[in-house]
Amino acid sequence: MVDEELEPTSAELTASEEAAFWEALSQRSSIIQDGFSFWNSLREGQALPRRDIFDPFDVPKLMPHIVLLDVQDNPTDFKYRVIGTFVSEHLAENWTGFWMSEIEHQKSPSRIWESCEHVAVTRNPLLSRIPYVGPHADFLYGEDIILPLVDEEDKIVNLLVFVSYIRKE
Repeated sequence: MVDEELEPTSAELTASEEAAFWEALSQRSSIIQDGFSFWNSLREGQALPRRDIFDPFDVPKLMPHIVLLDVQDNPTDFKYRVIGTFVSEHLAENWTGFWMSEIEHQKSPSRIWESCEHVAVTRNPLLSRIPYVGPHADFLYGEDIILPLVDEEDKIVNLLVFVSYIRKE
């Protein structure tokens, strides 16, 4: 799914949605494409990859671009478990250990919250672009892909996010 307008979709992608996803993915940075390829390789024939087989050390060049979020139900919330060094350098604060509901500009109904909730509900990857609002003036926007990870009972327990920042030309 592509988050240009964050349109809700069902858990199953239609052929046109899938085609749009692949087209959008082909237009993204190598970090986003490689992150999706890594996640896809973890599926091992399953609909979604299991959290217990995910090891960020398997992809050292992507580690600085990773955000790993815990997913909580009832009430829904997302906790920053891991924030890669490259991502951390572009944030105003280090949010490791914080729940999104504790962060004023990220709690519901923010765009980041809605994107994470969308992936947790639909179980589909989500590509997005967001305006850059960080400490560096030479970036235009950030792009990311949010990918679900499940436990042994097929419940979404984490969201794996790969983030890239695009400089102004």
